[in-house]
Amino acid sequence: MNFQNVFSQIIILFLLLISGYCAKKLKVFNDETIKGLTSILVNLSLPALVISSLIREITPSLLKESFQILIISFITYFVSFFIALIIPKIIRSKKEEIGVFSFIIMFSNVGFMGYPVLNAVFGEDSLFYAAIYNLPFNVLIFTIGIWLLKKDSNSKINFNWKLFINPGIIAVIIGFIIFVFSIPVPYIIKGTLDLLGSTTTPLSMIVVGGLLTHSKLKDTFSNWRIYFISFIRLIIMPLIIWSILAPFINHPLLLGIPVIIASMPAAANTAILAEEYGANGEIASQAIFISTLISIVTIPFIALIIT
Repeated sequence: MNFQNVFSQIIILFLLLISGYCAKKLKVFNDETIKGLTSILVNLSLPALVISSLIREITPSLLKESFQILIISFITYFVSFFIALIIPKIIRSKKEEIGVFSFIIMFSNVGFMGYPVLNAVFGEDSLFYAAIYNLPFNVLIFTIGIWLLKKDSNSKINFNWKLFINPGIIAVIIGFIIFVFSIPVPYIIKGTLDLLGSTTTPLSMIVVGGLLTHSKLKDTFSNWRIYFISFIRLIIMPLIIWSILAPFINHPLLLGIPVIIASMPAAANTAILAEEYGANGEIASQAIFISTLISIVTIPFIALIIT
């Protein structure tokens, strides 16, 4: 790995984020624009990127590795779940903080930052494995994730099973079917998907930057627990995942992808889901801001260690 190249790519992502932050502050766009861009990302560009990354010639080894990365994903989230239950209580988080902090420890910014960073660190081949690895994320975030956010609030936990039918899951299913059955995809379709998918990185970072404007900087920088949770999210989690997987996995992508994804900052939709399910949306926004800011340094550090 060329560390300077990876660091440069992370800085580019950060500058895109700052562009979104400044544009929102300068009222170049508003919350409605962010909502629209988010809808485009979730429903169009990211699914296109996922399907495009799965369009490749099948080989026995690639099929085997795709099932291996899926199993690895479930293992990492299983480990993350128990850590997420313990850490907030160890630091004696306030009742309204526990659910949000648990959610942040378990779920990283997979969609908006995970794909761009993986592409920067490992190249386009990593996106295929990432699409498979992230399938459990889409299921767990709307089950265990919601439970974590609501278990310490007074609101009743009601799961909406329609949440499982979303463009991200559908895209993985479509792409995986194309991959497993070697379905030929016309160049025009593949080219369209490639172009749509290529918009994911700039749009996602602009959206994250715009979302961060909702955080009150004074309150954000004064809560020491947010720094501690960010440290767990950005450093401890990827190192734990690496220490568990490294003795058993030699494949650089099967090992590297889970670790890099674990090193991402708080998921961009933490604040949105926190607001919707009765948790502390303000704390969630502050944690997104701090963890994203610190990740500019920690992501290259983790990438250097594992490569």
